[in-house]
Amino acid sequence: MKEDYADYIYVDLDGTLCPLKGEGERYEDLPANEEVIRRLLVARKQGYRIVIHTARNMRTYQGELSRINIETAPGILEWLKKRNVPYDGLLVGKPWPGPRGFYVDDRAVRPDEFVHLDEEGIRSLLRGPEGGGI
Repeated sequence: MKEDYADYIYVDLDGTLCPLKGEGERYEDLPANEEVIRRLLVARKQGYRIVIHTARNMRTYQGELSRINIETAPGILEWLKKRNVPYDGLLVGKPWPGPRGFYVDDRAVRPDEFVHLDEEGIRSLLRGPEGGGI
């Protein structure tokens, strides 16, 4: 029996949809990365569901998701709406890796790759040199 699954794109907020907030800046004033938004609109037309996944304020609130849901999520939703960012969901609570840490993931696509590669180019990138499937 074939199972039907939706295809999702999980998109980081800070450093992907908008620049990282600098000293003295406010999140609500950060500009959108229009190239990423245009590419998300294409992906949406291709049938992908889009979920914004963010670590915003994880350090500030020491990982307390209940506080982030109350204090941070409404501002994110307003920012997304004002900039016409297509999305189907918001996930807060992405672990913050620290100032020198990073994420290692076999299904990761960097923002510039997402903007400049078409769907087949992204699939090829994720398959890697061994030609494994995704």
